[in-house]
Amino acid sequence: MGEKVVGENVDDEIGGGVQSVDTALRVLSALVEMGPPLMLKTVAERAEMLPPKAHRYLVSFCRGGLAERDPASGGYRLGPLAVRLGLAALRHLHVVNVGAQTLGELRDEVGYTVGLAIWGAAGPTFVRFEETNDALIMSGRPGSVMPILSSSTGRVFGAYMPRSVTDPFLRRELAGKPHPGASPSTARRITKEQMEALFQNVREHGLAQVLGDLNPGLHGLSAPVFDHAGAVAGVITVMGPAGAINVDLDGPIAQALRTRARQVSQRMGAA
Repeated sequence: MGEKVVGENVDDEIGGGVQSVDTALRVLSALVEMGPPLMLKTVAERAEMLPPKAHRYLVSFCRGGLAERDPASGGYRLGPLAVRLGLAALRHLHVVNVGAQTLGELRDEVGYTVGLAIWGAAGPTFVRFEETNDALIMSGRPGSVMPILSSSTGRVFGAYMPRSVTDPFLRRELAGKPHPGASPSTARRITKEQMEALFQNVREHGLAQVLGDLNPGLHGLSAPVFDHAGAVAGVITVMGPAGAINVDLDGPIAQALRTRARQVSQRMGAA
């Protein structure tokens, strides 16, 4: 007869994991949402367990610093250790690493070239492309800098970045002087009022669209990626030949782009 190890519950292990840990994570997950401290009953409901069981886990979490109890309301919230763990995880997040796999998945889903840009010293800068095998020859490569007003990538940054950051670049473009290093644009100049309306449209739809504004043969759609603080961390762009790619703001490519950008944002810690 085999011996049972004292103190070890062999039934507690399921599929290579530990059931009690999975249960504990359900309780912690119930505390993640921002807001006032949660009462025991609410935590138990969100964790889908009886209050006495949830209470036992909460007591242990409070002892270890993963949770704490509000002395005024008696409710529970994440504790200092949980906050430290979250901050440590955020320090290791970078949109390029987090979004790398998603770019390839989105390219395969929509069938067009996908790029990721961040805000660099020279403005909107592409750092990664996932290209298709179609006949479109991309003029951009990692390191390519985009203008703000005539590229969908730039328009997203213009709509969401602090104006204190973008203003020097916008002033140059409004004056017809693209910033050094940026791709030349064939787009007509616009007024400041038109610029503000353009950015407002981006914020309303959560997407920026260009129809050959930067390059007559190239259409594009771009979506923002946000970090844990709600700041734009990067921009994902789908681009393809004019007359072939559907860049309607409510079209299937737009919907796929929104979904993928939202997924990356969530992995970056965005609400």
